[in-house]
Amino acid sequence: MNRLRPAFLLLVALPALAFVALSVAVVVQSRSSLRPEIDRFAVARAAEYFRYYRASRTAEMPGAPEELEQYVSELGIERYSIYDDSGRRIEIFPSDAQPLSAGGGAERATSMFDATRRGQTVLDIVGVDGRPMWLAFLPGEERLGVVVRTVRPELTSRFLELTGYDLALYLGDSNAMASAADFAETLPAALNDSLVSLDRGIASELSGRPIAAAPLKDFDDWDVTGTVVVRAGGQAPTLPGLPVLPVLALVLASVVTVLIIWRLTLTAGEARSTSHLRRGFALALLPPALAAAWLASADARLSARATDATLEIAARSVGLATAEAPGTLPAVDLARLVGTDVVVVESGSVAEPSSPEVAEVHYSDLSTGPGRVRIAGRRWAYSVIEARGETQVILLTTPQEDSKKTALFWLAGLYGLLAVGLLVYASLASASGNALALREAKAAWSFVSPSLILLLLFSAAPLLFAFYLSFHRWNLLEPAKPFVGLAHYVDLAGDGLFWNAAKNTAIYSLYVPLTMVCALGVASLLNRRIKGVALLRAIFFLPYITSFVAISIVWQWMYDPDFGLFNWMLGLVGLGPYPWLNDPSTALLALILMAVWIHIGFQMIIFLAGLQAIPNELYEAAMIDGAGPWRRFRRITLPLLKPTTFFVLVTSIIGSFQVFTFVYVMTEGGPLHATDVIVYHIYQNAWQFLRMGYASAMSWVLFAVIFAITLLQFRFLGRRVEPS
Repeated sequence: MNRLRPAFLLLVALPALAFVALSVAVVVQSRSSLRPEIDRFAVARAAEYFRYYRASRTAEMPGAPEELEQYVSELGIERYSIYDDSGRRIEIFPSDAQPLSAGGGAERATSMFDATRRGQTVLDIVGVDGRPMWLAFLPGEERLGVVVRTVRPELTSRFLELTGYDLALYLGDSNAMASAADFAETLPAALNDSLVSLDRGIASELSGRPIAAAPLKDFDDWDVTGTVVVRAGGQAPTLPGLPVLPVLALVLASVVTVLIIWRLTLTAGEARSTSHLRRGFALALLPPALAAAWLASADARLSARATDATLEIAARSVGLATAEAPGTLPAVDLARLVGTDVVVVESGSVAEPSSPEVAEVHYSDLSTGPGRVRIAGRRWAYSVIEARGETQVILLTTPQEDSKKTALFWLAGLYGLLAVGLLVYASLASASGNALALREAKAAWSFVSPSLILLLLFSAAPLLFAFYLSFHRWNLLEPAKPFVGLAHYVDLAGDGLFWNAAKNTAIYSLYVPLTMVCALGVASLLNRRIKGVALLRAIFFLPYITSFVAISIVWQWMYDPDFGLFNWMLGLVGLGPYPWLNDPSTALLALILMAVWIHIGFQMIIFLAGLQAIPNELYEAAMIDGAGPWRRFRRITLPLLKPTTFFVLVTSIIGSFQVFTFVYVMTEGGPLHATDVIVYHIYQNAWQFLRMGYASAMSWVLFAVIFAITLLQFRFLGRRVEPS
């Protein structure tokens, strides 16, 4: 029994401790990512607020520079300058004012004038004399008016009041306006560099306090002219702390598991049955499972609270927008401002939705405040508020607990690793009564464990993660990853392109029987002791071990309609040329012919091994009985090759359903989707359209199809592979 205790420490204690540590780390990381995510949402609202405020003031500007003087008092214009299209200043107001720069000199003024001629909205916030100013560019009679007025300081205080977040506006790296006096005067250079290429808020730190920052773009929405920074203020939504009790329960449950296994170890050498040990190990897995479920539930409640906090900020942002524009503001503009879907409801019916999918709901049944509702098969969070008089504005957003890799998913994976460790140890404990069996079990697991670890990390884990993705709308460019249930699988049922890819894949797989016939014939011819047979075998096998990319490029040249080898040969007999890869009727056939040429070598080697395993005595006896070549082939060769034929058929069918390289290099699924196969279709949706969830659903459908075909092959052919 002493020999078992080192194995116990390795296979039980360490996995149990790792399970506890990683489980707690998952929850702590999940919680730590919620606050920055909410802050990024708030700063994105602040950046959109400035953008909206900038665009909303365009309508207030006069139509020509000559009309500026009568609008000066109404618009709150402090002073302005007028430039011509070359950037030369031609007018100043008031006449004794210090001339103003056009925010970058004549070159910038000229580029902005060009933008006005293209009909773009041109209104920007720039730093003039160290102060934040609105900069408006007014076309008229080949002149450009530059109107400068001070950005009102109450904008930041209003943002703080309505959203609960402190706000600071930076032009360059200097603080131009802030709602709190203790904002730092300069931004870190690394933060500025990060914001140049981003359109969303990022989490960072400023003067030792967590902040979020977002870029403020110029009139072309290209260059970064400023930075909006927010941090949680005293009125910002709060989040609950770390779920301490579930964490302690998880630690205690793991200790109980270790004690149970330790007790089983001490009694394993006694007269204990295998069923007794199995029940004990099953009992040992129960406490951590319950504790992990409790911890995942607590983390889900925390994520739900984060969703409500995000909704609260969105609702307050609507109040911010309506304060600036007390008149009617379209739901589409509100949705862009707050980053969620918005529905305007009047008298219980939808008056104005921001997207069609959220219009078909009975909003009169929803209560005021945050809640949950299912729309179009998806779970949404909502908040009902009163705004713009009697109109109800309902904000809809996807819950954050659905947009994250939930703790339940990761805890399940960790728990699976713990169960594998206990399974290994259980096999050792079951063999503890027999020294020889124990040594064999230890040796077996020693050899299997490296492959098992690699299999779990690089096969099982990605497989499970793809299964998780298939139930989420997972786009790499979108922060939200909402749970959509079976929506992807339902969409697949009506996706004509997917079924076209499935049809093309099925047709392509027809190369398998053709290749098997050719490979068996070649193997029969080369199963002889003749001079140079080894070289011939190598020549046939060479295409299979050559780079498929290189082969695809060579065959693409051979299929070329102008100077390809095949059309040149056809031209010698007065045929062609044929657009092999450019004609939908021949493109897939061209790929099938190439696949036959490539795979003959591999199948030939397998058949050759099967032929050489057949005893020569059988052929000699048949020849003595007068059997001819065809009769010997039909009565001896084919029956004894059944296991080999079955192996080649199964592996080749699986490989044919996974074809990708040839299509990717030679046709890219064309022409007119004639060579679009399932794996290439999955690749397109994942890496070109960035629909990872939809692509994962297709991957699992492909897995189900291959599994079903393989199962049918084993069911109807596997029973007949034994020699008759």
